[in-house]
Amino acid sequence: MNVLFTKNFSVTAAQLHALEGTRYTVWASHSDPGHGMLAAAPHGFLEPRGLLGDDYAAWLLDACSRHDIQIVLPGKERERLASWEDRFSAAGVTLITPADEATQRHLERKDEFLRAWDTDVLPIPRWTTFDNLQGFDEGAAALGEPGVRLCVKPARGIYASGFRVLMDPPDLKSFLKGELYQMSVAAARELFAQPGVPTMLLMHTLEGAERSVDCVAWRGELIRAVVRRKGGEGGQNIEDRPDLVEAARRIAARYGLSGIFNFQTKDGPDASGRTRTPNMLEINARASGGLRYSMAAGVNFPLLLLDAATGVLDRAALPPVQTGLSVAEDKVVRVVRRQEEVVS
Repeated sequence: MNVLFTKNFSVTAAQLHALEGTRYTVWASHSDPGHGMLAAAPHGFLEPRGLLGDDYAAWLLDACSRHDIQIVLPGKERERLASWEDRFSAAGVTLITPADEATQRHLERKDEFLRAWDTDVLPIPRWTTFDNLQGFDEGAAALGEPGVRLCVKPARGIYASGFRVLMDPPDLKSFLKGELYQMSVAAARELFAQPGVPTMLLMHTLEGAERSVDCVAWRGELIRAVVRRKGGEGGQNIEDRPDLVEAARRIAARYGLSGIFNFQTKDGPDASGRTRTPNMLEINARASGGLRYSMAAGVNFPLLLLDAATGVLDRAALPPVQTGLSVAEDKVVRVVRRQEEVVS
């Protein structure tokens, strides 16, 4: 069965390698001929540059026909592709998108998501939004508490792009250590005084442990979740956290998710101010950049997803999640092509 992973981040290569030796024949497509996804897949082809929306979806459907692809796990344009699932199905292709287009876009808009979030599942830190200097100043005044630092991040973004913890006064030691995710309040005010500021979140910075929960689900049913706590010397720790696995189950059901998704938490004080409890930060309807760490816990996320999509998943025989592990990454360099194969 031919399975296509379309244009995505380079960390997708870990999923492609995880399917080696299975009943699935892995294909990858990307617009960059030197991309790591193409190097990791035994079969692949190039995507045209610049196609978006329905034009990209139509091209992809035709490409699946030409290359005899039966299943597609899209990276690029996955939101818009959700409305094309029936057309792909009519052509004999299973298109796996996380949810309908509206739900995916809701989760991407972090301000919209937080406003609608059910705090019975997990609490959230105090927050507000701004899009200019006045809004920033008013938000900082409203959220300011003794001993609490504030942080900012874009309402739409991926990974840690645009995230900064606000320092007042600036910390020289952090600067000399190369801390990338801190900014002085003065620098922030200068930045946000400029025109064209997008919608930004201003939040309490929670000082406890940060966790990333990688999940795989099918049609709203959680299959497996792995909880990893960040920190340590370049590694992460796989934890046994039934409370966060239950949160993952409720998230999958609430949004009707299919595929690999992730949510981020950080510990903050509870109502008593004494006990640390996980707070919800965001849900990403896509595989996380750190999924490869969670796969070290004995969970083959892409294989479970594909088996669920093709109806062969044996839920009674799912491998257990290995917890209590400390995991680290050992990067591998691969040859993409020989220099003489490059045509100038």
